[in-house]
Amino acid sequence: MERRVSTSCCRLVAACLAGGMVASCGSGIHDGRGEFFATQIFDAQGGRMQLDGAILDIWPASVAGPAAITMRRYEQVSPAGAIGPVFEVTLPSADSVQNNDPRLGIDTSANVKAASWASIGFLSPSASGLDVWVPDSTNTRQDGCPPLAVCGPVQLGSFQKPGDASLNLPPTNLLRLAIVKVCASRADCGSNQSCVGRACQQCVSLSDCNH
Repeated sequence: MERRVSTSCCRLVAACLAGGMVASCGSGIHDGRGEFFATQIFDAQGGRMQLDGAILDIWPASVAGPAAITMRRYEQVSPAGAIGPVFEVTLPSADSVQNNDPRLGIDTSANVKAASWASIGFLSPSASGLDVWVPDSTNTRQDGCPPLAVCGPVQLGSFQKPGDASLNLPPTNLLRLAIVKVCASRADCGSNQSCVGRACQQCVSLSDCNH
């Protein structure tokens, strides 16, 4: 359970919500766990939300009516594999966004931006019982993507049908996304990483590692 935020933070949340389509407030609110989050209400007109190194674009007609969308920033999460911070997107319900998949842009270095392997990926449950990073496999609108950011879809289908299909998991309203390195084999990945689901990530076993 999250710790209680201060009165001033609560006022900031209220200001963000009241702002509606205006870009969300500053770098977000600190909740006492070393993380930041912000909430913004979107309607059928769409809009843009910003949070400490990330921009979320909600396109027109993505949501049918007012929907409060929250974005949270983590320095890192398990399993390892994300390049830079991880951003969590929380919807009111799994089907809050039904078309025009929102786009997430995450700030990065010029080298990563220029790399052909850089992609937005999301954490997905797998049959092994561990979450794995899955890279984007769709074409994404790049107009308006910041010059030093990697942009990709929020993967709204993964809210409605999360993880390995064989697991028969229920819909979720929360998804974690980050920049990941797309790979063809473990030779493309760093030490103590393997190539799973086309993304470099932490090894499950030593035999899978690129030493």
